[in-house]
Amino acid sequence: MADAESRPKMRRGLRVLLFASLALNLAVVGVGAGFVLRHPVHDREPPPRGRDFVFPYTSAFSEEQRRELGRNLRQSFKHDRAQGGEPPSFVDGYNAALDLLRAEPFDSAAFGATLEAQSARGEARQKAGQRLLVDYVATLDPEERRAYADRLEVEIAKIAEHAKRFRPKD
Repeated sequence: MADAESRPKMRRGLRVLLFASLALNLAVVGVGAGFVLRHPVHDREPPPRGRDFVFPYTSAFSEEQRRELGRNLRQSFKHDRAQGGEPPSFVDGYNAALDLLRAEPFDSAAFGATLEAQSARGEARQKAGQRLLVDYVATLDPEERRAYADRLEVEIAKIAEHAKRFRPKD
């Protein structure tokens, strides 16, 4: 008891300052937490584009179906390579673009042709994947196909919800 009485009391101004500092710190933490909770990282990503639109179709498959479709796709690529020789590596197109970008004078037509060739290779692979997807879905029995459609509907709803966040606000 004597110790408590002998200790000097904190001055009122210092107590007010410490309280105000604590309140300000809590306010800053609250604003930061509110922002993160209201706008999670995935909300700031753009909606899917280009080949990303295949993901709902593949995500809607069961794990085993995805594995089987992947095996079919790899087998198809191996078969295509066996039929027509080894296609140029996708890295070759990037290396060609690098060479063109560093060349003097810059040949914009050649650079454009390189990009077009890369795009054509990508589109050909995408078309092959789409054909395999169609063929695979055709092998599903009606019950499996309906279950797949139900899961796909959920995936599409996720995309629609995600895309709403990027529409301009009126």
